[in-house]
Amino acid sequence: MCTPMNNLRSPLQHRSRTKLLYLFIFYLTLSAQAVLASPPITVGIYNNKPTIFVDESGRPAGIFIDILEEIASKEHWEITYRSGYYNDLLNQLKDGEIDILPAVPYSKQQEKFFDFNNTTVLASWAELYTSEGSEIGSLPGLKDKIIGVKAGDIHFEALKDTLKKLNIKCRFFETDAYVTTFAMLRAKIIDIAAVNRLYGENNKLSYSVKGTSILFNPIEMRYALAKGTQQNISQAMDRYISKFKADKSSIYYRTMNKWLNVDSKTPAPSGLLLSFYAALALTLFLSATLILFRLQVRNRTTELQRANKELIDQVSERHKAEETLQMFARVIEASSDAIAIINSNNKHIFTNISYQSIVTPLKKPLEGTSIIDFLGEDFYNLELKEGVNRCLSGETLQIQTRPRPGHNNDFYWNLTLSPYYSDANKLEGYVMNIQDVTEQVELQNRLKNSQKMEAIGMLAGGVAHDLNNILSGLVSYPDMLLIDRGPEDPMTTPLQTIKKAGERAATIVQDLLTLARRGVGHQVVTNFNTIIREFLISPEHRSITKPVMGVEYIISLDNELSNIKGSTVHLSKILMNFFTNGVEAMLEGGVLTISTKAITLKEEYAGYEIIPPGQFATLTVSDTGIGMSTGEINRVFEPFYTSKVMGRSGTGLGMAVVWGTIKDHDGYINIKSKPGKGTSFTAYFPVTNEPIREQTKSPLHDFLGNKERILIVDDLEEQRVLTHSILESLNYQPETASSGLEAIEKCKNTNYALLVLDMIMPGEYDGLAAFEIIKATNPQQKAIIVSGFSETSRVKQAQAIGAGAYLKKPYTVDLLATTIYNELQDHS
Repeated sequence: MCTPMNNLRSPLQHRSRTKLLYLFIFYLTLSAQAVLASPPITVGIYNNKPTIFVDESGRPAGIFIDILEEIASKEHWEITYRSGYYNDLLNQLKDGEIDILPAVPYSKQQEKFFDFNNTTVLASWAELYTSEGSEIGSLPGLKDKIIGVKAGDIHFEALKDTLKKLNIKCRFFETDAYVTTFAMLRAKIIDIAAVNRLYGENNKLSYSVKGTSILFNPIEMRYALAKGTQQNISQAMDRYISKFKADKSSIYYRTMNKWLNVDSKTPAPSGLLLSFYAALALTLFLSATLILFRLQVRNRTTELQRANKELIDQVSERHKAEETLQMFARVIEASSDAIAIINSNNKHIFTNISYQSIVTPLKKPLEGTSIIDFLGEDFYNLELKEGVNRCLSGETLQIQTRPRPGHNNDFYWNLTLSPYYSDANKLEGYVMNIQDVTEQVELQNRLKNSQKMEAIGMLAGGVAHDLNNILSGLVSYPDMLLIDRGPEDPMTTPLQTIKKAGERAATIVQDLLTLARRGVGHQVVTNFNTIIREFLISPEHRSITKPVMGVEYIISLDNELSNIKGSTVHLSKILMNFFTNGVEAMLEGGVLTISTKAITLKEEYAGYEIIPPGQFATLTVSDTGIGMSTGEINRVFEPFYTSKVMGRSGTGLGMAVVWGTIKDHDGYINIKSKPGKGTSFTAYFPVTNEPIREQTKSPLHDFLGNKERILIVDDLEEQRVLTHSILESLNYQPETASSGLEAIEKCKNTNYALLVLDMIMPGEYDGLAAFEIIKATNPQQKAIIVSGFSETSRVKQAQAIGAGAYLKKPYTVDLLATTIYNELQDHS
C-alpha cells in the first residue's frame, strides 16, 4: 500500500518552516541590538592627578576614571578617550566635540555652558604653594609677587577677584596645566603657584615645593556633560554614584583609598613565604656559583656594571633634559613677550607664537629667515646693528624703540638682547625678547607733560600776581574818571583807550593765571549751547572768519544738553581757541563743525587722556584741514608752542589756556587727528542739575553808599590810594592800613562796616591771619577779599570763617561798587 505524497511532505515542510522562523527571529534580535546599541561616549582627559590623568602606560587613570569605567561596565557603555589641555577640552565640550569631561568644578557660571551630574563626587579647594625656603603666611604677602595659575581655572578667577577686592597688586602668569605651574615654581620663574589642593598634595614632593596656610575657594567636583544632550547618562551617573557612596566596599571607596592613600594594611599573599624560601635557595646556589668564577670574571663584571651605570645615568639625564626642555618650551610658548632665538648670521632659529603674531607682512614660516628682512634694513642699521654687535661680544642690553612702519608702529617696544650659548659654551647668536611697553611710555609722557605744565604754571602765577596789581591803575583810574564825563568830552576817548589797553593786558595776565590752574574765578550755571550762540554773533567771530574764504560752517547743537557750572568768560575762550585753530588750518577752504552732545560714559574711556565714567556735556570742534602728527599732538598744549608764525595769530598761549581752563572745570579733553585728514577736539564737562539764573545790570547810582566806614587793607600804596578814591566817589568813608598788623590795631579802636582785605601781604599777618584775629574780637565783622592772584585755599578758609565775596584785581568801579553794596546788604 502506497503512502500518499502529500502526507510525506507535510512533516518535512513543517520542520523547514520552523527553522526559517527561528532564523528570522535571530536576525531580528541581531538587528534590534544593532539598532539599540549606543554610540561610543567620548570622554576628555587631562593631567590633574589624582582625580584624572594618563598613567605611565598611556592609560586613563584617577578617581573619576575609575568610577566612570565602573558605571560604563554596568551600563554597557563604550568609552573612547581624548587627551588634551583642560582649557582646550572645555571648549571642545562646549562645542559638542566631546561628551563628558570629568573632574570639573561646579558653579552657576559653568552651568550656563555645560550640564552637570547632580551628585558631587569630590569636594576640594585651592591652596597656594611656594618653593623651599620661601614663606607666605597671608594674602597681603602676595603683593608684587608673580603667581602661576592654570589658564581658565576656576581657582584663578576666584583668587583674582579676591585680590582685586583687597587692592593687592600682583602679576599672574597663566600656564597650560598644573604640571607646568609646579615646574615653573621649582625653576623659580614664579614666586607662588595656585593649584587644586588634591593635585598639590599628591605632587608637591616631586617638584620640591611646599604648601602654605592659605586655602581658598571650596568647590564641588563633578562630571560636566555637553549641554542638553546627555540627560540619560547624567541620570545614570547620579543613580550609581549615590549607590556607591552608600556601600563602603564599592568602587567609590576603593578608588579613594587607592589614590588618596587612605588604604589600611593589606595582608601579604599566602604564597609569599614559599616564594621567599625558593628565592633564598636560588640565591645561595647562585652565590656559590659566582664564588667559583669570581676571580675569572671580576674585571669583566666591573666593566659591565660601569657601562650599565653610565647607560642608566645617560638615559636618566636625557629624560630629565627632555622634561626640562618641554617645561621651558611650554613657558616660552605661553609667554606674552615676543621671543626669538637668532644666530650670528641674523637668521631665525626659533620663534614663539607672540613673536609670530607681530609679523603681519610675512605669511611664511620664520625659521631660517633673516631678521633684517623682518624688521627692515633701515630699522636694523639705525636701531639694532650696534646693539647686536655688542650682544655677540657677550653683553646683555636693552633698547627702547618703535616698530618700523607697517609693524604696529603706534606701539613702543622694549627690546632685550641676550647672548645665546651652545652646550659647549660657544656663543652662537642672541635671544631677542620684545615687550610692548606702550602703556608705560604713554604714562611717563603724560607725567612729564603734567610736571612741565605745573612748573610753567607756578612761574606764570607769580608774574600774574604782580602784573595785576600794576594794571589796577590802568583799568580803575580811567573808569573812575569816566564816571562824570559824557561822550562829547575830549578826554572820554583817550580814557576809554587807556582802559581798553589795560583790560587787554589783564586778559593776557588772566591767561597766565589759567596756566597756573588758578584762573577761574566766580562760576555760574550756564549751557554751552548759549555760549556758542553768543559767540556766533560776536565781533571775535567776525574777525576770525572775515579773512578766510571757502570754509563751510556746520552747527549741530543737542537741544537736550545739560547745564554745566563754570566761568562763561573762560568757557568762551575754549570755544574761540578751538574755532580759531580750525579756521587757520583750512586756509584753502574746508568744513568746520561745531557740535554739542550729552554723553553718559558707563566705563573708562581711554583717548588723549583717561576719562572716568559719568555724565558729561561735550563740545566738539572739527575741521578738515591739515591735521597734526603724533609729535604735534603731544606738544599741542605746551605754552608758546605753535605750528604757525609766532605773533601772527595770538601769543602762543591759546591751547595751553584751554588745557588749564578744562582742568579748572574738572573736565577732560580728547584729540583725534591725522596729517592731511583734519583735527577734532572734544571737551568733556561734568553736568549739573542746577537751573540757570537770569542776571540783570543796574546803573551805578543804585549802588552808592551811605557814609559807611570802610577799612582798605593793602601793602601797596598805589592800590590803597586808588581804592580810597573810588570809595570816596561812591559815598563811603574809607580809611587805609598798610599791613595786617596795622589793620588789627585799627579794628581794636574803631568799628568798620566792612574790610576790603588784600589776601597776599608780606609779614607775619597776611589777609587770612589778620582776619582770624579780628573775627576773634569782633565776630560780626564783615569783609570782602581782593587779590592780584586767583582764588586760593586761604581765600576759601577766610570765607569759611565769615569773609564775603572774592574780587580779583584789576577790578572796575562798577564791580567794586556792586560787590561792596551787595555784601553790606546781605549781612545787614
